[in-house]
Amino acid sequence: MNDFKDQNRALGSVFPINEEQEKLLQSALRIKIIQTLAGEPLTSKQAAERLGKTPGNVHYHIQKLYEGGLLELVRTEAAGGIIQKFYRSKSAWFRSAEFSGFQFPPEDMVERFTTRLTLSDSELQAFRRDLMDLITGWEAKATQGQEYGVEMAIGRLPQPHDNESNKEAQS
Repeated sequence: MNDFKDQNRALGSVFPINEEQEKLLQSALRIKIIQTLAGEPLTSKQAAERLGKTPGNVHYHIQKLYEGGLLELVRTEAAGGIIQKFYRSKSAWFRSAEFSGFQFPPEDMVERFTTRLTLSDSELQAFRRDLMDLITGWEAKATQGQEYGVEMAIGRLPQPHDNESNKEAQS
């Protein structure tokens, strides 16, 4: 790891984004581009090859993501009279204060999962990393078909003794 940005990227840090940047990420292809560029810097042609998409299409989306501040230009190289630009995503994970979740109509709901886990702080961090790795792996794959939204929330549940303590305090 060369610098703090590389360390944050590897640890799955969340990059805060504004409403305009959130709009840029409302595309499964753009998410795939972000994930493809999360590791080593690539040209738009190299990213297109990895994703199985046309270079022109991927180049267009890379330009939009770069202009929106979600990608960084790492370096340029001259190759046969052509200037190649190598891009890398600023993060693989983004958080917008404006995003309140997907609103799936009942007929479009595919699956909903709920569970309860007992986790220490370190286990919670490991669980979070495992989930992020799972999602990132699927985001980076060259896939076909319909676009689906995936939404998960992790929150601490009130403990039974917390409710008893609150009742005693109110008495």
